[in-house]
Amino acid sequence: MRKRIIGAGVVAGLVAVLAGGAGLAAPKAPPHLSYTADQAAAGAQVYAVRCAMCHGRRMEGTLETPALTGKFVANWAGRPVGDLPAYLARAMPQFAPGSLTGDEAVRLTAFILQANGYAAGARPLGAAERINLPLPPPIVAPRQ
Repeated sequence: MRKRIIGAGVVAGLVAVLAGGAGLAAPKAPPHLSYTADQAAAGAQVYAVRCAMCHGRRMEGTLETPALTGKFVANWAGRPVGDLPAYLARAMPQFAPGSLTGDEAVRLTAFILQANGYAAGARPLGAAERINLPLPPPIVAPRQ
């Protein structure tokens, strides 16, 4: 019987401390992945000129190059988003690695994110983004 009273008192005390704000700051919400629609639109233009000839007009890939939707982004999940533009700037396009500027690589990343169902936001994507890429949202096929 005594343990229940003490246990209830401890719980009540914790609730009071958390609710009363005994000088403790509330935990911050985790940062969210964000890129702007303008970044994605600019990335689509870079993609059309520098990437589509190998990865396909609709990012579908070929026998020699991977598709940039679906499994590609799922493989990047859990890694910092900034790793993707860093990779693109260093290794792409395959026929001229290192020829993309940092800004082009960030815009391409925004376009790839958009094509994989990640929603645009108000905050632009940065090259050094340390937020881990979440698994892509499920893509729902349109009803026919």
